[in-house]
Amino acid sequence: MILAVVDDLMIGLRIEEAAKAIGRTAEAVSSGDEARQRLRSSAVEGLVVDLGMPRLDLDNLVREARQTGAWLIAFYPHVNVELRRAGERAGVERVYPRSRFLRDLPNLLLERLEKRR
Repeated sequence: MILAVVDDLMIGLRIEEAAKAIGRTAEAVSSGDEARQRLRSSAVEGLVVDLGMPRLDLDNLVREARQTGAWLIAFYPHVNVELRRAGERAGVERVYPRSRFLRDLPNLLLERLEKRR
């Protein structure tokens, strides 16, 4: 399962639809705490994270994802380059501007999944 850590319902639905289109399931959660709980209790293969979420403890989320073997990709508003830098510093594998992320979503997920094989 792919876990979408987003607080925007429409983006969560787009991630779920893109995952379904490539034969995977996805579920949206609205906080980093909820994502960490799911990492501990479910078979999560990857996370998609909105770096613009308020109160997101990205360092702990990345640490827990690595401990479970889940991959991470993230997106940010293109006007906030500091969020991109924060994602890269925290160790997020791929960080995209939101517009590119949404435009290329199915391909980005496929690329990540194929890299794991």
